[in-house]
Amino acid sequence: MELLSQSRTKPNLDQIRKIKATLRQALKLSEEDTITVTELACLEEDCAPLETVIGLLRDGHPQIQHKIHKPTNSIDTHDLTEVCKAWGFETGNLAFITFDKET
Repeated sequence: MELLSQSRTKPNLDQIRKIKATLRQALKLSEEDTITVTELACLEEDCAPLETVIGLLRDGHPQIQHKIHKPTNSIDTHDLTEVCKAWGFETGNLAFITFDKET
């Protein structure tokens, strides 16, 4: 039960909104498509203490997700590019050009 009693900071909601908005724009998603961003404690061996799971739900398509073994606040342009590649989307680096610069 020690895991439940550990205190940790909450994910930065502004960062989560920024991740969602950046992916929505980069992938040219409609408002009906849903992007989820969840920060979880990673219980797997040799895993970072926190991981971020980003999911995509689109009508008529299977749900897809990608895990990044770092907290939400540490997500950067490279991570978002990897998410898109893992999902089968090709995006240029220009799609994320302002992500790391915004705070």
